[in-house]
Amino acid sequence: MEYPAEFSMAVSLLVMIAAGLLSDRVGRKPLLMVACVLGFAGAVPIFWLLNQPSPLLAQFGQLGLAVIIGLYGGTLPAFLVEAAPPQVRCTAVSLGYNICLGTIGGLTPLVATWLIERTGDEIAPAFVIMASAAITVVTLMCFRETYQAPFAWGHF
Repeated sequence: MEYPAEFSMAVSLLVMIAAGLLSDRVGRKPLLMVACVLGFAGAVPIFWLLNQPSPLLAQFGQLGLAVIIGLYGGTLPAFLVEAAPPQVRCTAVSLGYNICLGTIGGLTPLVATWLIERTGDEIAPAFVIMASAAITVVTLMCFRETYQAPFAWGHF
């Protein structure tokens, strides 16, 4: 039985909502760290599952990605807003997020295709996820936890 991609997206949405609520209780950094560790440790197994001929195994791979992306995506908006000073919050978050997402996110399929072509290994894009997760963990170490700090609205 094949599951549509919408199933994984629905799971991702539920995980995002749960992650957002959970980040209000335990903090942003711990959840982002968990997502990065899962991304680093799970990238190769997930890509292995995605490359199996069995639709059920491929669905498990999609669900693995959905959980990791949902955990990260549900926590990131609050983290970004709290990391930016009130005076430039809207500009800093919108420009920083969208420029990075547009360039890195836009080039990712090209890089993944190039890696597969160059290496002959269909799991090669997993190493990009692993590198991104490692860089993100190092970057997160530079930030302080802000979820219990008083929120400064600033002037809009």
